[in-house]
Amino acid sequence: MDFYRDLFTSVGWFIPSHSTMGYISSIAKEIKDSKQPNIEPFLKGLYSSINQAAMVTERYPVVPHICDYKDIISESIEAHFLGLNYAAVTTLMPVVEGVSNQLVEEWDIERKFSNGKNKGTRTLFSDLAKKCREYVIDNELGAVGEIVPALEAFEHYLKNNFYISSTKYTFEDKTNRHGILHGSFKDVDYGVPMNFYKTIGAVEFLCFIISLKEPISFGAPTPTEKSYQLATYYDSCTANRLLRHKILG
Repeated sequence: MDFYRDLFTSVGWFIPSHSTMGYISSIAKEIKDSKQPNIEPFLKGLYSSINQAAMVTERYPVVPHICDYKDIISESIEAHFLGLNYAAVTTLMPVVEGVSNQLVEEWDIERKFSNGKNKGTRTLFSDLAKKCREYVIDNELGAVGEIVPALEAFEHYLKNNFYISSTKYTFEDKTNRHGILHGSFKDVDYGVPMNFYKTIGAVEFLCFIISLKEPISFGAPTPTEKSYQLATYYDSCTANRLLRHKILG
């Protein structure tokens, strides 16, 4: 998994938590074999209407901390399928920060350095990731050799992409918390599906971290009749998106 960790972080992402090794390998092949990798089509499949609907109806309402934001997440996903790319990502980014801060508290991460100064967000989340890795290793949870590199990749993503200074963000999609939420980025800078894919992926990975201590499956939820109905609605949103684009350009 170290191979996948290094590949995925090279394109400003991390190893997705709710995916199969086959799908991860397909994305890795695109990254490895292409001079300019285009992983967006793969993420479109990974975060499809069926998969997102199942998360909304079957997973987010029952995951501690995440459930506090289930309506916000649901609206973000709906905005994504409506093609409202700015709304989708700006709605979702505070969820990543809110849930992560709750996990910092739950995992008893010290918020100050030994000299009494407050730790920054990046340091806090690095400390959280380190403690999660130690917990996985000490308790031999699941496939340790796969989980630890995945946690390392997620830590790298938060430190070097999501929370890095907006002037230092190097990828075209501009999925950067500071640039977007502080208003440094304008219309032309972001507003693409990749913004949503990377951010909803972070929310799903936080679900995975929570599942380390909670009786929740590591894997994606099984679709239900209710989730299929919601997926159908998402598909209708996509049709309306095309109409909206035709009108507004």
